[in-house]
Amino acid sequence: MKFKDGDRIKVKPHLWWPNGGVGVVSLPPDFVKEALGGEVGFTSAQRTIAGKERVITSAWVNFDEPAMDYSGDGPYIGGEVSIEHLEPI
Repeated sequence: MKFKDGDRIKVKPHLWWPNGGVGVVSLPPDFVKEALGGEVGFTSAQRTIAGKERVITSAWVNFDEPAMDYSGDGPYIGGEVSIEHLEPI
């Protein structure tokens, strides 16, 4: 499934975002693009990278309520989420 900037989504709970969340797909903030070395694969609000065993497509999500990741860091106001864990609202 393709997601675009502005799509409202639900993050299904999974390993990286165990509590899931609700938010909006968005272009990543400039500081994220800079940390990744520029545009680095983001086309619209998604990016695709070659993983060790498969191709991974993810989207940047701005959460409605700050969310905690699997390590207990955060809360985060946004984060990258694999699209397999996103569903449209």
